[in-house]
Amino acid sequence: MIRIVILTNAYPYLPGEQFIDDEIGFWAEHAEAHVTLMPAVAHGVPRDIPAGMAIDTTFTSGRLLGRLVAVLAALFDRMFRNELAHLWRTRKLGWRTGLRALLHSSKVLQQAGQLMRYTEKNGDIDVAYCYWNDTQSYAAILAKARGRVRRVVSRVHGVDLYEPRRYREYMPLKRQFIRGYDRIFVLSLHAAAYMQATYGALPEKLELIPLGVPFDDLLSQPSPAGCVHVVSVSFCLPVKRLGRIVDGLAMFARDNPGVAVKWTHVGGGPLLEETRSLAQRKLDGITNLSFEFRGYVPHEHVRRVFLEVPVDVLVNTSESEGTPVSMMEAMSTGVPVVAPDVGGISYVVSDRCGALMSGSPDGREISKAIARVALGEERDDLRANARQVIEKRFDASRNYRDFVSNVLSMGAT
Repeated sequence: MIRIVILTNAYPYLPGEQFIDDEIGFWAEHAEAHVTLMPAVAHGVPRDIPAGMAIDTTFTSGRLLGRLVAVLAALFDRMFRNELAHLWRTRKLGWRTGLRALLHSSKVLQQAGQLMRYTEKNGDIDVAYCYWNDTQSYAAILAKARGRVRRVVSRVHGVDLYEPRRYREYMPLKRQFIRGYDRIFVLSLHAAAYMQATYGALPEKLELIPLGVPFDDLLSQPSPAGCVHVVSVSFCLPVKRLGRIVDGLAMFARDNPGVAVKWTHVGGGPLLEETRSLAQRKLDGITNLSFEFRGYVPHEHVRRVFLEVPVDVLVNTSESEGTPVSMMEAMSTGVPVVAPDVGGISYVVSDRCGALMSGSPDGREISKAIARVALGEERDDLRANARQVIEKRFDASRNYRDFVSNVLSMGAT
């Protein structure tokens, strides 16, 4: 029996981490794996998980008192001192970055202690699989150094990878722990290069296995002549630059007055109402353009957006991304994507299956990209090619089986 512990932020509890739903069933295919999910936070009722898997909430117990003790311990710990030295060298030391270094150090110490207590009660761990390359994975590396975990592997996505997405472009602690992993699974070649150049990850410890989406025979249909339906799917945050979609759609509708344009945005978030107000202000009076903000839609229902009614293009304007699953889901139904060349997007999108824009597209570039994809002569080819990309590179059944087998092979050696 191979003892696997999957460290998550909240999964199988809500909210977030919906993409693990697509992966978790493939672990159940292996009778030799004893899988335990260990979330850092747990509120409410957990989602259904396959029979035979366990949930352990050790990370969620004694949080406040344990954190206070860990903060005191971190003040005298070499990990914290090393992080302050890094901040000083990179001229990023300030009260906020210093406080973040302390809090992250204390969290790692607390979670390492909790992981040790788990192993004392349940036995040593063969593989600690960390869904995020963050504090839980660093804690697992400390537990490995103490002999209670044999292997530590981690995925890395976007918010736990790209420093510009953090305050003052500071990613706490990652450089200190980067060489402690047995393997880091990246989602794109860009991510692998970034890990090496930014944090000093060893290339032989990096492995490219993308996420995936379910692949079936269901296809989206294009709009009838004279109509274009544009969809965007994202949490409403500054990094998503949703105002640029508004600008691009305004130009596209004005440049094509004979086309009835509809925009549907899927996703909630703190800037939802602000973005809705911006759209109302800038798009009001454009008679051939309508829009709808659906707000939060459960992950398992997002794909339906592309199947219920005709959809011509998915538009993304983020300034930072990993390899967005929303793009994979759209393309799996034959919907091409218009997106900027940032992060790992180019591993999913190209001009052969959509439109890969510059890293910081303005409204005019977005408008031209939508026109090419939705109205150009190659429209049907782009739709067919988008689906082929998912079949060849992002089929969940293949990618997740490869990933699970890879992790289990490490636990068996």
